[in-house]
Amino acid sequence: MTVASMRSSPDRGRMLPQCKVLHSGLFGGGMYIDPALLGPVSALTGALIGGSTSLVAAVYTQRHQDRLQRVASEVAKRETVYADFVMSASSLVLKAYTQDEIVLNDDERRLIGLMNRMRLFAPPNVVGGAEAVLRAIVEISLKPGVELRQLAKEALSKSLDPDPLLAFSLACRTDLDNVRRTVV
Repeated sequence: MTVASMRSSPDRGRMLPQCKVLHSGLFGGGMYIDPALLGPVSALTGALIGGSTSLVAAVYTQRHQDRLQRVASEVAKRETVYADFVMSASSLVLKAYTQDEIVLNDDERRLIGLMNRMRLFAPPNVVGGAEAVLRAIVEISLKPGVELRQLAKEALSKSLDPDPLLAFSLACRTDLDNVRRTVV
């Protein structure tokens, strides 16, 4: 039974309302849509739109999570190298103050290796700070050694040279903050 015959069918006893949707496209013709098809087409269109929206949201969320993981990994890598450098340099500064001889052993090699590793990823101000720390350690080593008790007295009286690691530590903190800020 066709749509036209259903509208005027005597066995139905009544007339169905005509659903006429005109589409005036490029050719100016009209298009008739069967009301029985409107529901399934609407459902299919809604499912397509809903599915594509979910897909786009999932892709966006995954990309954001990947970015967070990359930044967290980068921060962890930098923190590890910076902390190792600070620990090694602190030990060498104390050793440079208390000993008279200059010896290149594993601690000094490790410090130079960490500084060279920083050159791979750290900004120039951090690398410059690491080089300044290394120069300060060499300068302190060239001075005559001080007994540990005397070193403690000078540190308490503030007559000791400024901490050679302070500027480096501040540059590292700024660098880590900048890397973390790239997430936002």
